[in-house]
Amino acid sequence: MDIGKYIEKLLKERDIQQKSFAVAIGVGQATVSHWISGRQEPNPTQRKKICEYFKITEAELFGALPQKVSPEILEALQDPVAVRALLITHKNSQDIKNTIKALLETLPNLSAEKRQAILALCK
Repeated sequence: MDIGKYIEKLLKERDIQQKSFAVAIGVGQATVSHWISGRQEPNPTQRKKICEYFKITEAELFGALPQKVSPEILEALQDPVAVRALLITHKNSQDIKNTIKALLETLPNLSAEKRQAILALCK
């Protein structure tokens, strides 16, 4: 389930109209509609407001996404030093591209400290 569908599910479960939700988090109803339809994703500030509104964490919001990240990568992200080793162990360029893509998709779920450590390794 993508973020938009998860937002739609939360709205339905809590019997909240898109318009009142949009007003509460400071966006237009069209923006909420775009999220739900998958035409647009909320930016980091909007995600924070969504989470505050529903009283959920960003990890829960991103948990709505299909699991694209392998357990190996998730484990490595807990230890940023392991990220370098993970990248080095992949032999072909497609593996590296897939790993980097998965890392980038996972970064928003990590603490600021872990994101900075991983980004520092990439420099």
